[in-house]
Amino acid sequence: MNKLLLLIPALCLIGAGVLLIQGNMTNLSVDNDYVTFAQYEDCMDKFVNHREPCTSSTNFQQTKQKIQYFMNTNPDCIAYANYQNTVYALNELDTAALNQDNLYQNCRASPEFLAIAKTSDCLYNQFIAPELELCSGLNI
Repeated sequence: MNKLLLLIPALCLIGAGVLLIQGNMTNLSVDNDYVTFAQYEDCMDKFVNHREPCTSSTNFQQTKQKIQYFMNTNPDCIAYANYQNTVYALNELDTAALNQDNLYQNCRASPEFLAIAKTSDCLYNQFIAPELELCSGLNI
């Protein structure tokens, strides 16, 4: 009987520990405002970076070129690219925030960027929307 009385608090402590560990695990979702580059890349590999037959369409290729031009000329995108290059150079993918100082958001979720992306249903629906909704951590 004494062993049973000792077993009950031990089981309660184990149960509480499991609940605390599960509560502290950060799942990547739109409610998570601190996504690291490593989390982002993992999510992109699992949910976004996949082959789509529509990527060979002329509309997709033209829109992709417009997106690249925008990202190479827009000051917010240039600032994000510089930050991204620094993160990779310092190998800080596990700790660096994807949206540091709102750089990612100001580029990849800007109204101008999204307007260009939406001109290709394939690009927007198969790549940009899932990236933003599933992987970026932004509450869009």
